[in-house]
Amino acid sequence: MKKNTKRNGFSSIKVILRILKDSLGIGHWLLLATVLSIGSAYLAMTAPEILGNMTNQIYDFLDAGIVMDSPLFFRRMIILVAIYLISALLGALTKGVMNYSVSSFFTCKLRVKMSEKIAKIPIKVVDSTPNGEFISRMTNDVSMMGGSIHDIFGVVINGVIQLGMISMIIFREEPVMALAVILFVPLSLILSALLASKSEKHFNEFRVQSGKLYSICEENLACFDAVKIFSIEKSQNEKYKKVTKKYAEYSSKGYFVSGLVSPIVGLINNLSYVAICVIGSYLVIHGRVNVGSLVAFIMYTKLFSGPLESIANGMSMIQSTIASARRVYEYLDGEEMEEHEPEGVGTVRGEVELIDVCFSYTDDKPLIEHLNLRVKPGEKVAIVGPTGGGKTTIVNLLMRFYDPKSGKVLVDGRDITSMSRTDVREMFGMVLQDTMLFSGSVYDNIAYGKEGATRDEVMQAAKKAHIDRFIDALPDGYDTEINEDSTNISAGQKQLLTIARAYLSDRPILILDEATSNVDTRTELLIQQTMDDLMKDRTAFVIAHRLSTVENADVILVVDNGHVVEQGTHADLLARKGLYSKIYNSQYPKTKM
Repeated sequence: MKKNTKRNGFSSIKVILRILKDSLGIGHWLLLATVLSIGSAYLAMTAPEILGNMTNQIYDFLDAGIVMDSPLFFRRMIILVAIYLISALLGALTKGVMNYSVSSFFTCKLRVKMSEKIAKIPIKVVDSTPNGEFISRMTNDVSMMGGSIHDIFGVVINGVIQLGMISMIIFREEPVMALAVILFVPLSLILSALLASKSEKHFNEFRVQSGKLYSICEENLACFDAVKIFSIEKSQNEKYKKVTKKYAEYSSKGYFVSGLVSPIVGLINNLSYVAICVIGSYLVIHGRVNVGSLVAFIMYTKLFSGPLESIANGMSMIQSTIASARRVYEYLDGEEMEEHEPEGVGTVRGEVELIDVCFSYTDDKPLIEHLNLRVKPGEKVAIVGPTGGGKTTIVNLLMRFYDPKSGKVLVDGRDITSMSRTDVREMFGMVLQDTMLFSGSVYDNIAYGKEGATRDEVMQAAKKAHIDRFIDALPDGYDTEINEDSTNISAGQKQLLTIARAYLSDRPILILDEATSNVDTRTELLIQQTMDDLMKDRTAFVIAHRLSTVENADVILVVDNGHVVEQGTHADLLARKGLYSKIYNSQYPKTKM
């Protein structure tokens, strides 16, 4: 049982206390809702006494022939109707205040905090976590937490306070019958608590399966073309069905157990009604109470059962929200990248040096071992080698997507781990092999390269990337909206847009990771000259599989198994007849050396 109520350091009590702490931001709204709720409850509790007096008037008239005071009777009726209307209005206002404050402030603030957290999460966590898992926590789990505020509020305010108020009234009216009602309360609460604890483990697994469902949906949509090409719709659907089955299993178990609370509490309430009727009838027969008082007491008992059921159901529903809250707080309290305050990069000469750098993505599989590299300012360095040799990993280390396990990465003699990641990345302009465009217009996607860029600067960058004619041919030119999956432009055009973005950024060090991999040969030739112009007087790292794109590099590094195995110019490396020569000849077997 302990295993189910405490996961990763988040016990149920700690989670509830954390939710309450986060709710302090809407404390004034909760106070207003509390006042409205107490007002509604107080009015509702005055009604039975008035109804009892009206019942006595009718009973005295029918039984003893006592003349009814009609004006008094109708005044009481009007007051009774007014009380119920005002109580209902205050109840509706309470719900409205809670919905407004929770939706507009609590859940909104929580989602913003989770969005801000994304910028602080280490790349390794993002790489190892399915996107759907993040989406599930930021949407579904946060929404469930918002609902928990209502549940906790209902338990604390509409439940406990109302129970206390009603208990005082019924003990004042008739202690014997009140005792018969109160004796059933501990039994209801104990059974509710037991059922709630039983349901928590099912709700925990239910939330986990929910995250997996989001991940599969996101995967199917992101890889839609691949699913169709390889005709794996059936296997993907089977995977989805398997997770859905578990999702439904844990959901049904959790809600079944929690659903037992209401009928059990109802049964106990009915037993209390039986006790009241028996005891009340006895007291009426012996003249201890009158009929009106018995009616009023039954009405109070009905009011009493309401908050009792609210507490019982609230205890059950809170278990579901605790499962969601636990996932949200695990995310918010998760590992963050160590960061320094940005200081500004200043003037960057562009000297880059890697000193005895060792790195691996997993401890059991070394990748880069004792890598040493020195790049002079303004040099164009090409990095080539077999797949998995460590080419892109070098880029990840330069950009501080990852930090080395040991060794140093220096820029202008300064260890980049002593700099903020913002400052490090402001030194680099990048074009990656995997293009990434954002929702918005073509203009917006190029303008991301430089904050505050003018339209003329954006157009000049597009011209340098040889994409200006394509943009002008679009229906709305630079204002053309790129759809969600960027399917209204080709892969090569997407690559050119990211290249234009790099031109606009005008950073002192450039990283081009297969920057022309998705463009045709003619377009590649067109942009090669402008890229050479861009790289003048700048340090540039060019990662390429097509060796024809790096023949004019100042130095070519051949990387294999995390080591620089060869280094030199294109001609030098061909003459050595080593790994570079083998790769080159495999790509251009008819080329004469």
